[in-house]
Amino acid sequence: MMSEISNRAAYLKGLADGLKLDKETTEGQLIDGILGLLGDMAEEMEMLDQEQGFLADKMDEMEDVIEMIGDEAFGCDDDDDMYTLVCDHCGAEIDLTADDLDDIADGVFKCPDCGEIIELDMGDCDCGCDCDHDK
Repeated sequence: MMSEISNRAAYLKGLADGLKLDKETTEGQLIDGILGLLGDMAEEMEMLDQEQGFLADKMDEMEDVIEMIGDEAFGCDDDDDMYTLVCDHCGAEIDLTADDLDDIADGVFKCPDCGEIIELDMGDCDCGCDCDHDK
């Protein structure tokens, strides 16, 4: 499939051939050289475009693989993206997404029902092993 630039370069080459330019004159040599350069540039750009498309596809595949590995390694699943927090003060059940948890990473959250501050245990372990078991 020829790109628009390749088509235009071929069209200009055809126009020049139709004019039967004398390639022995300096003007004819110049025009022939310019048209040759345009053709080469169009081919190179088409090749680069194809390579860029190939690389973009490979990057998309790599992102999918990395996401899959991360999901398996960290136990993440699209079905597990909802968390329920129970307020210590009023007992309200508050549904949170993973994005909400990122927003409250400092460990303090205000209950939307009673307005009291809920201290969150973010799972930090005092044993120093960097694990997620209970204290």
